[in-house]
Formats: sequence, structure tokens, C-alpha cells
Amino acid sequence: MPVHDASKVARRDFPPAPETAAAAREFIHDTLLSWGAPEPFDDVILLVSELVTNAVVHARSALEVAVRRIDGCIEVMVTDSAPDRAVPQAGPLRIETAPAGGDRRQGGLGLALASAIASSWGVSYGREDKAVWFRIEDAARPSSPSLESPPVRRGTTNSRPARSAWSSLDAALNSRLSLRQLLERTVEYAATALGGDAAYIALATSDETMWEVRAAVGLTVDGSPWRTLRVRTEETFPSAAPEPGPTINDDLMIARANRGRLSRAGMRSLVTAPLIVDGRVTGLLGVASKRTRHFGPAAAQRLQDGADRIALPVERARLAEVELSRRASLSFLAEASDLLAGTLDERMTGALAAQLITSRLGRWCAIHTTNDLGVYQLTHVVHRDENLNDILRDLLSGEPPREQREPRPLWTPAELAEEGLAEELTRELTHGPAISIPLVAHGRALGRMTIGNSEADDFTRDQVDVADDLSRRVASAMENARLHERQAAMSGALQRSLLPAKEKEPVIPGVDHAVFYRPADEKNVVGGDFYDVFAASGRWCFAVGDVCGTGPEAAAITGLARHTLRALAREGFSPAHIMQRLNMAILDENTSTRFLTMLYGEMTPATDSGGGMRVRMVSAGHPLPLRLNQKGEVSSFGSSQPLLGAFEDVGFETESVDLRPGEVVLAVTDGVTERRSNSDMLGDEGLKEIFSGCAGLTAQAVISRIDRELEEYAPGGHTDDTAMMVLRLL
Repeated sequence: MPVHDASKVARRDFPPAPETAAAAREFIHDTLLSWGAPEPFDDVILLVSELVTNAVVHARSALEVAVRRIDGCIEVMVTDSAPDRAVPQAGPLRIETAPAGGDRRQGGLGLALASAIASSWGVSYGREDKAVWFRIEDAARPSSPSLESPPVRRGTTNSRPARSAWSSLDAALNSRLSLRQLLERTVEYAATALGGDAAYIALATSDETMWEVRAAVGLTVDGSPWRTLRVRTEETFPSAAPEPGPTINDDLMIARANRGRLSRAGMRSLVTAPLIVDGRVTGLLGVASKRTRHFGPAAAQRLQDGADRIALPVERARLAEVELSRRASLSFLAEASDLLAGTLDERMTGALAAQLITSRLGRWCAIHTTNDLGVYQLTHVVHRDENLNDILRDLLSGEPPREQREPRPLWTPAELAEEGLAEELTRELTHGPAISIPLVAHGRALGRMTIGNSEADDFTRDQVDVADDLSRRVASAMENARLHERQAAMSGALQRSLLPAKEKEPVIPGVDHAVFYRPADEKNVVGGDFYDVFAASGRWCFAVGDVCGTGPEAAAITGLARHTLRALAREGFSPAHIMQRLNMAILDENTSTRFLTMLYGEMTPATDSGGGMRVRMVSAGHPLPLRLNQKGEVSSFGSSQPLLGAFEDVGFETESVDLRPGEVVLAVTDGVTERRSNSDMLGDEGLKEIFSGCAGLTAQAVISRIDRELEEYAPGGHTDDTAMMVLRLL
């Protein structure tokens, strides 16, 4: 059907401001007067005020008001830029007389006036805008109302007369809306359909033991968006009747609910309708009014009709949301486990746990730990606002809060009155919920984990369950860290007992010596390499050894070798005899087939006039020592003999070597020569090349040069124990 040609058209843009309705009324009034339209315009002005107010409140966007004088009628169209915000559907008409000079409208009327006064009205949706229009017959030239809505500036026309109070809700159900959007539109439609001042919808929690008010209109004091509220008792929001069906409360002031959120919002009467799926109540839809006895049986039945329409779609969306939340929780716990398993430091574990919690579960977190005496101490405090960390630390120092798994504030206003805190923080701590969960591993308390939230963000049951699960993982990680630290401490003490103390190393006349030892990456495993330097009856003895393997069994062989070596050397036995006796001792004690390679030597001053040292030595399966002369030439000396702990019927021979002043001797374990860079190995030749550049350096400088060259050759590649000894003859 073609659109009527407009004999008169006027348009004006308006901002989304409280005074817009008055400005729009004035614009329409002046325009109609200028066109000579027959007065009065009261009905037109009233409907314009209603449509503009709805657009300002619900669309919250800039809008355009257009008025046309078409053949036989006056037509007004209000266009906003929020097509996703549905228009509140018309409900029962309820008009009250306003004071003189006031606005003759009652909040929540929606389009009830348009339905009662206009000859036709409708809504047109475009891609980027939405237009609400009405027509009123011109009293001077009556004509039949048009059956078609006027075109929207952009998009297509798609309007039709409302079929019922819930026609807009039916349209929302057919749209691809999120659960939050669907619930928000439902409460808007419900308030309009019943002419109420407020409405809310509550859904069962995932464990179906409590209610959660997920959306509401008319219940916030400052007009801010509604935030999810967990309902604990009937004193906050009345629940459905024992028998599923609508319930009317004529006066909330004489009901148990008079101390709840409805009463604080000025509501006096209430009607509720349950959402029922398969005979089970899954939610509650309520509409409230500021007047007593406002709702009758017809309103209750109308509300139940709306509840029945949304019950199944909402329950399906809720279950999908629960499943997504469950998967998100499992993913969070899995990620937390991986991160916690990546550290074996207790302090790092606590810090990581606090950071994870404030990123996912709460606004702040405090971790208390216990020592071996069971005394608690605060170790970590993290607040999303870092400026509040020190304040929370002062409040939570000492004993942790008592265990509480039901969310409630930790402090009362009286308890914080003398702390001098900012008002916002005081309200957060005295009204915001908190939970405090013990950290227990294998029945032993390791600490306490306390999580707090803001007043507007209550803990759901799922969040409490996730926190409880996380506490067990944190406790397990802390216990592992403590065990690792104890084992590392024991391993370090054992390793130190197998090496000579620096302060007890002898001063060798005419010799500058230095030693080096580095265990493999695992700090909690005792290494199998060792060195020793000691004096014995006018001789200076040195040894570098390497036990096959690591751990306690290797440490046992190391301890046996070191103490046997010292005892026999002090008795004056030759190096060959000492190696023979040590070999038998290892065979007698070793039940795990642990072998030992060792370079052992004794130094005495040379008897000739050239100076230097005479060295008597045995290299039992050990890499041969290297000698560097003053010209930078490197050569090995000595001969390789059988390793220790492998065979009984073996013999050893003592070899003698003269070392001259200026020469440098290097003895290492295979952790040096077997250093790998990808598939390449340093080897003996690589070590000789590095050692050749050390002429003229002190013994300690030689150690430092070789260590630096090894790190450059294979960064972080010390996967085996490493021991080095340097003897520089002066």
C-alpha cells in the first residue's frame, strides 16, 4: 500500500536528557499551531511526552521527533538509534491526575496510552534505528485510520498491531538474545504489562538451593544498572507459594518482606509468578507497585502467562550458562594447577595463588601460613587496587580470620570505626562478603586463604566450591615446596660435608691453587663429583673424583673415598697403595655397582736447583690432567689406570712428574669435557684450546675463564656435576 503524501512535515533532533520530553511537547504544540491544526492537542501532546520519555529512559540515545499532518489525521514518529533495546509493551491503562503544571504520566505506563488513545500505532525496526509511531484522527476531517506504518528513514518497515500484552516478549524470545538481555527485557515488559513500578526475575542457583535475582527495574535508588543479588531468605524477596502458581501480596508493610530490598525501594504491593519446567520451579517473576492492593487476579494470571512463555527458554539458557561456567571453572583450576606445579618455592606459591584468586574469584586475597610450631603469619596480601595492599596488610596481620565458607563480612562498622579508613573502603570491608578457607594437605594445616569481594559482587555457590578446590591445590603445592626445600637443605648440608671447607684448605708454598664445584640442575640431588686438598706429613695432597651417578648412594661412595683417602695418606702410604686399598674398600661396601674415577697426587718441593714441585700421582680411570707452559702450549701427562670399584685383581702404579715454576696444571671431571652444545661435545681438544688461552693468569682467573668459556659454548648446558682444580706453580 503506498505511503500517504504528507501535506505538512516537521522534524527535530533531541538529546537523551531529562528535559527532552518538555522540549518535544513544546515543539509539537508550536508546530501544530503554526499549521492551523484544530485544537485541542492534549491527546497528541500526552502521547508525545510518553513516547519521548520511553525513548530517553530505555533507548538512551539521541532521537528524532517527526510530526506529519496526513489526510485525515495527525501522525507523530519518535526515532532512536537503539534497535536492540525493545519497546516496553502496552499494558492495562492506569492514569492519575498530576499536580497543576506537572507531567500527566505515571511511571511504567509504556505504550498503554497509545493503545487507548491513538487510532493506530506501532513500531518499525531498521538496521540502525527504531521508530515508534501513532496516529490520531483530525477532528476537523475524520478519516479511516491507515493500516500501514510510515517508513523509517533507514531500513524497512516491520510493524504490526500488538496481539497481546506479551507480543513484544514473544518477539524477544524469537531473537538471538543472551540470557542477560532476555531477562532484562522480560522485567521491562512485565512492569509495563501489569502497570507496575518495579519488576524482577530470580532464577535458581546451580545447586538449586537459593535464588539469584538476575535482572530488575525500578529497584535501584540511583538508577544504576541492576547487579546480580543472591537471595538468602524470604525477607529479601518473597518466594513462590507452596503450590506453584501466582501469588499476590496486597501490602508488603505487614509482610515479612517489609525489611527487604522491595521495601527500601518504596514498594507496597507485589505479585509473583513461578517459572515452572517439568513440574519444577526454576525461577520467579515478580512485579511490584508503590500502592497497596494494586494487583488483582487478572494481573496475576497475566503475569503467570508471561512466566509460562519464558520458563523453558530461560531454563535452557540458564543450564547452558551453568555448563559454560563449569567449563570455565575447570579450565581455571587446570591452569592454576599447572602454574602452581611450576614452582617449588613456598613464597612464590602463595604469591601466585593470591594473584590467581584476585584475577578470577575475588576483589582481594590474603594468604596466612604456619611454621613448624603452628604459628600463623601473614605472607601475602593482594588487592585489585594496589594502593590498598598496605591497609589490608595492617588489618589482617597476626592471626587469620576464623574459618567461614558462607560468605559474610569479616568486620563490623564498629570494629573499623577507629581505623581511619576511607568511607568507600570501609563500606567494602564491612558490607562486602568474604570467605576464609584453611589450607590443609594430608591432614596438616599449612595456612589460611581469605578472599573478599565488594558489596555488589556476592559469591555464588559455584565460586565458593571453586575456591575450596583451589585451596586444596594450593595446599598441596605448598607442601611439595616445603618438602623440596627441606630436601634441598639436607642435600646441601650433605654436599658441603663431602667437600673441604674453604677456610680449612692448606696454603701450599710456591703453589697458587683454586678449586671449583657446581652440581647439576637438580638442587635437591647430591652430586657425585668431589675434590679435596689437604696436607699430610710434609706433603700436599690433592684429589679430583667422580662417582658414577648422583644421589645418596653416590654420596656414600664419595664420603667413603674421601675419608679413606685422607686416613691412608696421613699414614704415609704411596699413591698406588692408597688406590689399591680404596678399591678394596669400595668393593666391600658398594652393593649398587657404583664406580669411581679419581686423580690423586702428592706434591713435595723439587730437590734440584730449578725449583718447582715433584708430583707422585695415580689417574684411576679419570681424565688425565693438563699442563700449560709459559708459551701457551698444553699437553696431558700421566697414564690412565683402572677405575675404582670395578675389579678386585687390579694393580696401580705410582707415576712421578716434575712441575716447573710458571706451569699451570688443570684437573677436571667429565662434566667439563662432555659439555654439549646441541649435538656437539666440547671434548679434550676443546678444553685444551680454552686452557691454552689462560697463560699468565692466576689460578682463580683460570677457573673463571674456563667457566665463562663453557657458558658461551653451551648456555645453561651444565647437566652434569662439574669439578675443576687448578695448580699454578709460582
